Formats: sequence, structure tokens, C-alpha cells
Amino acid sequence: MSLHPKTRILSLAALALAGTMALSACADNAGSQTADVEEFPTTDIRLVVPWQPGGQGDLTARTLAPLLEDELGVSVIVENRPGANGSIGYTWLAEQEPNGYNLSMMGVEVATLQFMDYDVSPDDFVPIGQAIEGPGAIAVPVDSPYESLSELIEDAKANPGKLTYSSPGVGSVWDSPARGLQDLAGIELTSVPYDGSAPSIAAAAAGDVTFSIDAMGSQKAQVDGGEMRYLAMLSEERHPDYPDVPTAQEEGADLQNASWAGIMAPAGTPDEVVKVLSDAMGAATEDPGYIKVIEDGNQIPTFRDYEETAALIQSEADRYGPWIEMAQQGQ
Repeated sequence: MSLHPKTRILSLAALALAGTMALSACADNAGSQTADVEEFPTTDIRLVVPWQPGGQGDLTARTLAPLLEDELGVSVIVENRPGANGSIGYTWLAEQEPNGYNLSMMGVEVATLQFMDYDVSPDDFVPIGQAIEGPGAIAVPVDSPYESLSELIEDAKANPGKLTYSSPGVGSVWDSPARGLQDLAGIELTSVPYDGSAPSIAAAAAGDVTFSIDAMGSQKAQVDGGEMRYLAMLSEERHPDYPDVPTAQEEGADLQNASWAGIMAPAGTPDEVVKVLSDAMGAATEDPGYIKVIEDGNQIPTFRDYEETAALIQSEADRYGPWIEMAQQGQ
């Protein structure tokens, strides 16, 4: 409400009344906000996918959405906003009201973009939870001369910069561990960039590069089809489907890496709302249909709640930061 200055004079009594009304209005608003949180959700939720349609993150979102609807009692609308290493979707989310009605899928980029030329950091968001994980692997063309990762490392030491690997982009979940391999093994490799994992793996299968470092599940079609073979798994233990393939640690490089995806909200989203969403997500990821879809996509259903996912993001930032710095320095 606005008053016409110089034309209306309020008495002290009127001023006191106005003040009392203002305080009452604030109290009513506070009570309304509390009620909104307690009743959350009451309308549709938008879930943005910051990647292209058809990928694993998109599939995860579209599999989770109807299950979240069942848990929350409102529609969950999936919308793709791809581009710029996920930063377009992330930036959009950071600008939304922190009320729980606008969410985004997230991957390792939420931890890594802060180290590159993007105005996005983990502080802009609050995690809801992790939904999937995909352990990594190093694979070579089927006719590669290397029979083990240790052989590849030995040759790389003798021939700095000679060996090449296909990269889905600087700062990506798979380019960074390749920098880590160089650091851990004391070798120098040459990165050959491609526009995403699919062409990156295809290039390795065709023999255009020495090896591929990517999600084990993403390489699986080429491995099972006889175009590539695994040299090492980037996991703590050997994969049950490929028990003869050693881990990188067994081969002298203590490197572990996995892709993952989850859901996040804008920073400032009330704790009560985050918990409601995280609990619903946890229940959804236990659905047998969800588990089958994710496993059929060669990923592992892996739920972490909001607190556990926050710890994951911090650990990823600590790990990837030095590797991304190596990439930016051309190492």
C-alpha cells in the first residue's frame, strides 16, 4: 500500500495501528510459509535434465519421474536443458526459487565446473540424492598390442606423449581420471577430444586412439561385440561379469573412478522440503522396475541421501580439482 506524501498526515495512533497490522501480516506470512513447507508438495514439480535426451542421465530421470509422482502425489515433469557441459541446466536451476518445485539432475559436473570457466559452484545447490553409479574401465581396440595396463604404462614411460586416449571433454568425468592416471603412474599421454562419450568410445574401437577410459557399461557393447577388450577396471574390486580383468590398482595405478547421477535443488531450499524429496527418491530407487531399467543400462542403482551426496560432491571436488588444473595447463 502506498500513501500520497505531503497530502496525508497520519496521527500517532494511525501509525501505531499500521505498525501493528504490518507485524500481524509478517506473522501471517511466516505462518503461511511454515504451512507450505508442512504441506509440500502441493503442485507440479519440474525436473530438468542438463544433458541431451537419450543418455543414461535422461533415462534415469524419466524412469524416476513416475515413481516420484507415486511417492509425492503430484506430477513430475521432465524437461531437457542441455549444453555447455551441463552448465546451462545448472545455471537455470541456481536462478529458481528454492521451494522444491524446480529440480535438476546432476552429475560430477556439479563438482567440477567451478574449476573451469563457468559461474557455477556446489554452493549454488543442495543435493537431494544420488540415483545411479557406473564404474569406469580402461579398454583398448581388440587388436591392441597391450595385454595389460602395466604394459601400457611401461610403454608410455618409454615414449612420453606417444600414447593417446579419446576424451569426452576437459573436466568431464572421464577426461579427468585420464589426467589422474598420468599423475599416479608418472606418464605423459595425449588427449584426443570428442563430442561426448559415444564418439569417444567409437574412436577407440576403431583404433584411432590407443585406449578409451570411460564407463564400463558404455564400453560394454563394443567389448561384448569383439571390437574392444578391457585392460583394467577403475573399481575397488573386479567386476563379477569380467572376473579375469584386474583392477587398475592391481596393475600398479591406484585409480578408481565412476560416473554417477542424482537430483539437486537450488541452495536455500528448506531442510524439511529436501528431506521429503530425498525420502521419496530413496523409495523410488528401491522399485524393482527402476532397478531393472538401470541394470539393463549397465549402471548400478546406488542411492545416497542428501547428506551422503553432499559428502560425495565435496570428495569429487577435492579429487578432480588437481586433475582439471593439469588439463588446463596442457599436461
